[in-house]
Amino acid sequence: MAFRRILATALLIAPAVQAQTYPSANDPRNGLKAGLHDAGSAIKGMRLVSHTPKAAPFDSATGLTFVNSDLAFKGDYVVQGNFAGFSIWNVKNPAQPQLVSAVSCITSQGDPSIIGNLLFLSAEGAGNRNDCAKGGVENPADHMAGVRIYDISNPAQPRLVKNV
Repeated sequence: MAFRRILATALLIAPAVQAQTYPSANDPRNGLKAGLHDAGSAIKGMRLVSHTPKAAPFDSATGLTFVNSDLAFKGDYVVQGNFAGFSIWNVKNPAQPQLVSAVSCITSQGDPSIIGNLLFLSAEGAGNRNDCAKGGVENPADHMAGVRIYDISNPAQPRLVKNV
């Protein structure tokens, strides 16, 4: 009896939790113009305040330097993770973000989190080096996967504290 009740409940709930996999025909994202710096956009429930170019070390269409990951916030600063490092932006005036620093360091992920003055940056992938250099890993002792910890007490000069 209990099994029948569970099965009946599951059959009632299943249609409600089914994920939508394709946008509807009237989705505003349909037909957007492609482009590296001039792609079309569709916004719902938000307002574009600024469109600021990437920091120079990450403004590339080659490799993974073009891939941004997540954002972390601290006061007037935003840390923008990237698969090849991170950028720190001063957003005191959100309409004109100012680049404070850009740190090149291959992470193959770069999801940032901040606690106090410490920035934690995820790093995974076969090409991550302990010394943050590009070019891949030949000696397994040079490989780094885990979390990179930076001191960002001076956002203009982030300092790598430790690879964990």
